Amino acid sequence: MSNEYDKNGKANIHEALENDQTIFEKDILERRSLAERVLKRLREDDCPHVLGIYGGWGTGKTSLLHLLDQQNKKLTEGKAGELRVEIIDAWEYESSDGLLIPVVVELNKIAGDDVPAIVWSVVVKRVLFSSTMFLAETALKTKFNAEQVESGFKQIKESVADATMHDAGINHESILRKWKSDAKEIKETKQAFASLIEFARKRAGCENIVLCIDNLDRCSPENVVRLLESVKVFFNVPHCTWVFAMDAEVVASYINHKYEGTRMDGNSYLDKIIPEQYHLSLSPTIDRKKIVRLLRSLVGNDALELNEKDIPQIPRVLVPRRLIKSATKVVDFYKLLNRDEVRVPQTLVFYLALLYHAWPDFYQRFSSSSETHIRSILDNFFHPETTPAQTASEPLLLNKTNPLPLLKDYAEDQDLTYYVTTVFKGYGDQYRRNIFVDEIISGISGLRKTGLP
Repeated sequence: MSNEYDKNGKANIHEALENDQTIFEKDILERRSLAERVLKRLREDDCPHVLGIYGGWGTGKTSLLHLLDQQNKKLTEGKAGELRVEIIDAWEYESSDGLLIPVVVELNKIAGDDVPAIVWSVVVKRVLFSSTMFLAETALKTKFNAEQVESGFKQIKESVADATMHDAGINHESILRKWKSDAKEIKETKQAFASLIEFARKRAGCENIVLCIDNLDRCSPENVVRLLESVKVFFNVPHCTWVFAMDAEVVASYINHKYEGTRMDGNSYLDKIIPEQYHLSLSPTIDRKKIVRLLRSLVGNDALELNEKDIPQIPRVLVPRRLIKSATKVVDFYKLLNRDEVRVPQTLVFYLALLYHAWPDFYQRFSSSSETHIRSILDNFFHPETTPAQTASEPLLLNKTNPLPLLKDYAEDQDLTYYVTTVFKGYGDQYRRNIFVDEIISGISGLRKTGLP
């Protein structure tokens, strides 16, 4: 995440750290340590051909790749080095014929005109062969019933296979020849790609080419598996290492969807093709001070009255992008409203904004200017009919309401329950309950002016 707040609007604080020499100064969360670890691994002789950098949405995967690239450049200082790092955004090429196209384009930039035409022709043939049927199938599915199309393509493929067998003579020898031909074509394509890598690394003066694939998890479910399968045949090519920066849980769910009805497991699929992973996350105990320092540097040290103890220790909310969005809403809140007239603690405004960015659907159900509505939601979490101090002989009712039934997803969400009971604990104070509800309503009303629902 970028840590510069440009008053002139030239820098976007919600974007990744820029890939330049100033990146180390902006790396307040100190992601460089993980980048250095991954870079060290990439230089080791026993490093696998495929690595994974895993992290959820907004955790800083792109920033980590930029740090990796800059750290590598720093080590080589403009001279030929062990590694050449190339970052490719899969999302930009989602609608194309596969990841092989941008990969080949980047390698062409490195290798220049040294690559023989025969190498290009074999690789391009592979791209066209693997994409034509997919593109035709996708186009038809947008117009006709998906099941009918799949059934039709199955018949087409069977007909093609039958025709091939008929032309060659229907016997086991002809089938075997066909399989050998397919295997030969795959082998030739891998050899051509290996040649392309060889020309590129010699021109770059490096030992290995590192292809970093970013934002695969942003692609649509039907394209994720296709993009992976378009390049997996090249995962064991010498002097080439693939690094996939993605949300593994999202990609695994897409793989499960693709192979629904089979025994294929998405996580097992990824573990098979990506044998070594590095997880990008924030530690609730170690990184809290860094988080606050980051937020203050973004919105101004004087604009945010927040300390590390104010941030709930839940992975769901310890996401840099969510925290940044929430902090900027706090600043907007007090810019739009007169601070002296607003009787809402800044931390409560932050908690409300963070609730929206972590659980947007729940926030929209919670957001209201009605005191009764706010109470009926919170009563699901606090059960305020009685207090711990009451006795059986002296029951004390605390403005009892009828809890508004929650959806099962919210009622059983332990992270949400912990968050609400922690950040809204003032609601459990019988003497301050009414004031606290008024503050929540004022906070919600003010945040609505900043653009929240």
